Amino acid sequence: MERCLIKEERVTINILNWLESNGWKIICYDFPQSGTGVLIHPNSVENRTTKNKGGIIPDIIATRNSVALFFENKDRFVLSDFEKIKEIKTLGNYSNSLNTILSDFNITSIYYGIGIPAIERHINKSLENIDGIDFLISTLESGEIQINFDENEVLL
Repeated sequence: MERCLIKEERVTINILNWLESNGWKIICYDFPQSGTGVLIHPNSVENRTTKNKGGIIPDIIATRNSVALFFENKDRFVLSDFEKIKEIKTLGNYSNSLNTILSDFNITSIYYGIGIPAIERHINKSLENIDGIDFLISTLESGEIQINFDENEVLL
């Protein structure tokens, strides 16, 4: 069962389907190496010396009511993504771009999380590092979704 490999694209598709079936509006999404998502730029001017320097493409941004969700998805546990999400969340260093993308939606809260395959070792490593993010969503190949929250957050 641990050998079941789920590609990042499948993780993203499963989460998109789950979000839409639960009333979330998808603002943007991106598949690995597709370049089809929305690039968000850092707030600092010194990072704008080249067109995309320091920019990131969220895997999913979705809204419902006055809440937005920001996702990074992977096919396994990747510590650097947890660090990146924690930095974006705590420093607000991409807030100008995010506010622009979400300006039509009257957003009062943004929650930051990670989507991964429902593979026990990746979930366990992710839960050891959940303190820097708001939620963790894992998915089976079949599309079944499991949600793990930071105990201080309630959003879905």
